Amino acid sequence: MIKLKVFNLNDDIKYENQERILVKTGSDKNLLQLARKDSGLKIKYKELLANDYILYFHDKEISRFCKREHVNKLFDGLNLEQYKNIFYRLSMPQGRKVNNKVEKKLIVIFAKMPGANQYDSPKIPHRMLPPFFDDLERSLVKNVYTMRIMDLNVSHGSHYINTVNYPDYEQEIQESIENVRNYLDIDKKNVVFYGVSRGGAGAIVHGTSMDYKTLAVDPILNIGDKLEANDRRLLKGLRKEDLVPMVNENLSVSNKFQKVIICSENVKLYYEQSMRINKDKAKVINMKDDKITSHPEVSPNTVPEQLMILNNLLSGVSV
Repeated sequence: MIKLKVFNLNDDIKYENQERILVKTGSDKNLLQLARKDSGLKIKYKELLANDYILYFHDKEISRFCKREHVNKLFDGLNLEQYKNIFYRLSMPQGRKVNNKVEKKLIVIFAKMPGANQYDSPKIPHRMLPPFFDDLERSLVKNVYTMRIMDLNVSHGSHYINTVNYPDYEQEIQESIENVRNYLDIDKKNVVFYGVSRGGAGAIVHGTSMDYKTLAVDPILNIGDKLEANDRRLLKGLRKEDLVPMVNENLSVSNKFQKVIICSENVKLYYEQSMRINKDKAKVINMKDDKITSHPEVSPNTVPEQLMILNNLLSGVSV
């Protein structure tokens, strides 16, 4: 077995397209956690991201990074399907949710951001495919297949958007969806894209780009200026910041299938971005609810509305 070089925090990392890079932090905290508190270490961490290395483990004071193209070797037992460099889970309707007298349907779910307890976990699935609405199918119409796509890129995913290290990301995501749809032989009119927060951004970008029915809940449409002043998601300099012009351009090119965005005026920064979407082309719903006081509270407080919209879209009913 080849012994891997371990870099110290003050070392300049030599990038030679090696499969793994090990960084000794001298702490039980991983490099991502330390980068939150130290601007120099933040630069080092983002340099690893720009060179296409992903944090996947931390033990014995060493943070381990893997070249993205090799991370499939880390996913044994995770029940993931792979198309090119895209990983996803695919499930089929079970038991009473099977109805062969109606057409097959597909819901494509883009992952939300992880919760606070796993936000800076060294484990890839915690950051890039956290649990979300695991029993969703129980509340949907029958004969629905589910595709859950991992946001496998940079630190916490790139919200399913191309980055400097992965310029073909959007194309491969879209190819993976079409590959699943064709494999299952599902008509385009029976497919819905769905996502919350980070996943909402992915859903609306790809839903408008490919022109699919879409529900995006409080999508993160812009990481520029005051919206992400502290670069909390570690994306500045790695991808396009403002997604609204791209979404509006997509809507102007093709918009046969309905697009719905749920947001709330109580979450001002995100609401302002959603309101920039062309409302002649997409339905933007402002949820007025005093229980909503921050971005993470939009989705939990709009579950009945989300389910109504999803079922209407899956059933072909205009909302």
